[in-house]
Amino acid sequence: MDISVAMCTYNGSKFLSDQLKSIGEQTKLPSELIICDDASGDSTAEVVKVFAERAPFPVRFVRNEITLGSTKNFEQAICLCSGDAIALCDQDDIWHRDKLKRMAQVVESEPDVGGVLSDALLIDEESQPLSDSLWERRQFTPRMLAALNDSGAALLFMERNPATGATFLFRSKFVKQVTPIPEEWVHDAWIAFLVATQSRLRALPERLISYRLHPAQQIGLKPTRWHGALRGEREKAIADHDALVKRWSLMAAKLATLPTDPLITRLVEERARFLLARTALRQHKLVGRIIAATATLPGYFRFSRGFLSYCRDISSAGYRRQAGTEHKVSS
Repeated sequence: MDISVAMCTYNGSKFLSDQLKSIGEQTKLPSELIICDDASGDSTAEVVKVFAERAPFPVRFVRNEITLGSTKNFEQAICLCSGDAIALCDQDDIWHRDKLKRMAQVVESEPDVGGVLSDALLIDEESQPLSDSLWERRQFTPRMLAALNDSGAALLFMERNPATGATFLFRSKFVKQVTPIPEEWVHDAWIAFLVATQSRLRALPERLISYRLHPAQQIGLKPTRWHGALRGEREKAIADHDALVKRWSLMAAKLATLPTDPLITRLVEERARFLLARTALRQHKLVGRIIAATATLPGYFRFSRGFLSYCRDISSAGYRRQAGTEHKVSS
């Protein structure tokens, strides 16, 4: 099996050499490395050039004239890949030597598996290991692991996204189904969910990469801050809710074009409608919010955090006054 590695870079020269070195030392080498650089202003191009001169596989470097953003840059990278499978790759991690070999073994031995993901060791800026793993930090439990491996990946995605792009490999035959990738989605969540609706996924409990946490990373798991989760969660909810509505509306529209389990399609459509209903609560005063939120109460338990989210939606404590406008804080 030929495996393409799709890497995106953006001002990542600080850690890029370590990542490239780890790809070059794989026990199963990729057939090619595609690197799409998002108009970096640092020495990324020079680092890639030095590596490409001695790499044991072809390296293709594409530099964008304007910044596309991580989602569209990854879309470009995977569309340039020619291998039987595509391994997504960030610029700042370190792959363990058997990562590609282990994932290839799964895909080659299980024809109905369309994608493979793994756990990861967390490391800091100095490449020192942290106390927990990626799955532990994201609270990806043994129950969720079993559900994902028992053909329940798509349903699990309705609860949370277990796939981190830096650990994900998928069959290239799904490129047409997953592209184009809407800018409202992060590339790995969009790709993994759609692959899960078309095939089985396999999650490997091995820690096959060292996933670096540092303040400059664009997306993904962030270093833990002492401020606590609540403030960041509330602020993020204010900023992201409308994007979340559009995200799931776009997914519903996409699934309508694919041969998908009707249950999954229905749940995605219901989630999109529930998010729209929560958005509409902004227009109501307290009594109206209580009535409207209660009418959609089952959705709070299926797609949100139950009574916690319900109470936040109907409570005046869940709103802020900014420039004379009432803004909803929902989560």
